[in-house]
Amino acid sequence: MSWKSSADGTWRKELGGVEKIYRFQSTIFRGTGREHWGLYTVCQVKLAAILNSDDIIAALCNAWKALRFEFPALTLIVDGYEAVYTDVVEEDGIGVQSAVEDWAKKTFLVEPLLTMEELLADYKLHDLPELIWLPATSQIVLRVSHWRVDGIGTCMLLNRLFNLISTKAADVIPGDWSIEKDLAKISPSLEDAAGSPMASNQEIENTAREISTTFREKALQSIGLPYNGDRTTPPGQAAVQATTFTTETSKALVAECKARKISVTAAIHAALAAATFELTSAKGVDEYVTIMAVSYRPYLKEPYNSEAHACQTYVSSIAPTVSKNASFDQQTTTLTELFKNWNCEKMSHALRELYHGASQALLSPPPCSAGPLPNPPSGITHSNLGVIDNFIKCRYYDNKESELLEKTPIVEVNRFRFGVSILTRQMLLYPWTFRGQLNLSINYNDAYYDADTPHKVLDLVQQKLEEELHLKLERLCILEKNIDYNTIDTIGS
Repeated sequence: MSWKSSADGTWRKELGGVEKIYRFQSTIFRGTGREHWGLYTVCQVKLAAILNSDDIIAALCNAWKALRFEFPALTLIVDGYEAVYTDVVEEDGIGVQSAVEDWAKKTFLVEPLLTMEELLADYKLHDLPELIWLPATSQIVLRVSHWRVDGIGTCMLLNRLFNLISTKAADVIPGDWSIEKDLAKISPSLEDAAGSPMASNQEIENTAREISTTFREKALQSIGLPYNGDRTTPPGQAAVQATTFTTETSKALVAECKARKISVTAAIHAALAAATFELTSAKGVDEYVTIMAVSYRPYLKEPYNSEAHACQTYVSSIAPTVSKNASFDQQTTTLTELFKNWNCEKMSHALRELYHGASQALLSPPPCSAGPLPNPPSGITHSNLGVIDNFIKCRYYDNKESELLEKTPIVEVNRFRFGVSILTRQMLLYPWTFRGQLNLSINYNDAYYDADTPHKVLDLVQQKLEEELHLKLERLCILEKNIDYNTIDTIGS
């Protein structure tokens, strides 16, 4: 679907199916003024000593403005379920310069007092992404709506930002800039990128129906956890609890999984299932089923599988099932096979039909049937980011020669964090590895869970991994509010 010009000076395009779903989810608590499932990506960085505080702010802002021209989708807003690109006057580049400065004022922020946790707790529903500099902790925070980008995409965007900072990008506005080139750089929807046909047929409809029916039936089996309050309790603040394992521990866990020919993701998921079985209030449950986000990026053809298309939501979902009565080896073998083979050509062809139906079900739901309302979902979902070093480097230099000579980098990324703002009764576990360290992070809402609940989940996941893999896992730290990040030792890559 192409962009269409409007009389009000804007260009408009209907959101894709996945984008509609995430846009709908982001606004379900509109009355609170806050966003559900808003993404945040945080990097604690060490910048070259030659940069003073003013230089750092200028370098960050200039790189952010340059990033806007590489990814014009950062300027889009949503009207209903249409993406809107605002036209700018091209005379002598004055209108363009004015527009980008106005955009930067709205989206680039310096927060000298707030912590990352405080920013997360007050994650407001917003039209545009935000790049935030926290000088007190040397953290760069990217806050962005999930309809605009996925988790791996945020890492790609920050990687490009750090490259722009290190090379001191000065020419913010490309010399050959035009509105048409801006629009051409905005990545297509998942359906278009995957080559899903515009016209449906019986085979596509059958595939979409089979996938959606199976997914819905499995999702309804999701195990709930006991939570504070009742179905009328409004959401409180979005919160996070996380833990980081030592380098040695992380290496040992990866090596043991490789020796068993299972994935680390499968081992963590099986351990999470065991934790959920122990914590659930449901009786007689013998299967753990949860919705799991999976990246579609590895399955897209060039150029859509590259960093050039970072600013788009290229994810799908699966619903893995873990049998309580199966052994850990059986559970992880089955999960490893699923995680390797969930995608197929038939599914790619059916994406347009599949997500059209899913988004329509959300935007135009059928009337509620008589009888008691079902309990709101209160389980733990899981989304594995994998090895972040594949997308964000540890060090960024001003040129290749400096890198080869191992001179002082312009930007060094010491720590990485990722998560979402949760306003429902669900918790979400994000595992990832960065600089050789495995991290487990749980997002939740403090109206429904005290901090000890996610702590207990993390403890149980660790215990299960230790028992089944015959390892002793050592934690580097547990990330709490107001921690002094500058006291944490960094490790080599």
